[in-house]
Amino acid sequence: MAKYALKRILLLIPTIFLVCLIVFVLMRSIPGDAVDAIVTRMTKSGQTVDAEAVRVRLGLDKPWYEQFVIWLGQVCRGDLGDSFFQFQSVGDILWRQLPISLELGIITLILSNLISIPLGLFCAAKQDSIPDYTIRIIAVILMSIPMFWIATLILFYPAQWWGYAPPVVYVSFWKDPIQNLKMFLVPGILGALTQAGMQLRFVRTQVLDTLRQDYVRTAYSKGIKQKTVLFRHAFRNAMIPVITIIGGSVGALVGGNMILENIFNIPGIGTQMVTALGQRDYPVVQGCVLVMTVFVMLVNLIVDLAYKWIDPRVKFD
Repeated sequence: MAKYALKRILLLIPTIFLVCLIVFVLMRSIPGDAVDAIVTRMTKSGQTVDAEAVRVRLGLDKPWYEQFVIWLGQVCRGDLGDSFFQFQSVGDILWRQLPISLELGIITLILSNLISIPLGLFCAAKQDSIPDYTIRIIAVILMSIPMFWIATLILFYPAQWWGYAPPVVYVSFWKDPIQNLKMFLVPGILGALTQAGMQLRFVRTQVLDTLRQDYVRTAYSKGIKQKTVLFRHAFRNAMIPVITIIGGSVGALVGGNMILENIFNIPGIGTQMVTALGQRDYPVVQGCVLVMTVFVMLVNLIVDLAYKWIDPRVKFD
């Protein structure tokens, strides 16, 4: 396992390099750049600014490949650069906003698993019954409806009917846990419902496939209770594909709730990335993408290694 893990870690390096290169090139291919935004902003405020001087100060006067090499060298030294607009280092910005995105992602992940796994097992145990059909229809509806539409309705109608709206000013959990959860609970539930719809159907399918195996029929023939067969035999052996789906959800903890963060004014990495894209704040966008990429790939590695713990028969090449 150690050899496999080392090989996977080494493969992360060229993958991260390619992702960074693609994002670097695409950002500079978008019409308009940071200099245009800075000049426009300063001109509107009545200041006179030399666009070429700004371009030189930001290092944007060099060819893109030279800019990339310089930025890559800084990253290797642990320096993600400085924001063009916020007058802070990208590392400080991400360090401040990463816990916020993680909190929303963890709430979403916990709620989605609490909903999908028990209901998936229930649907498998009650295959083709009225509750099974009902839950599956609801799951398809949750998967089909755009999340931004539901979130907009959640913000609009309660405010119209009852004068209630979720808090839009972020308060740290350590400062005021109740106020913090009031802000995160609604978007967390909305994100969880979408994920749970997909995971529920996947759990049901995998458990049903396992229940059709010979060793499960043998367990039933021995008089073992359905509950015991379902949890001790079927569920554990069906977990490897399910863990893959859950692992994808874990990988989305950072930046995966970009739409919800923007709608509910949660100052996480998703909100920061949308703002930076609009401003053409290259260092911030590149830093966000780098952090997301590393996080997703490390989670995928951990998920792959977890297969061995779930099923000792799994062998790594």
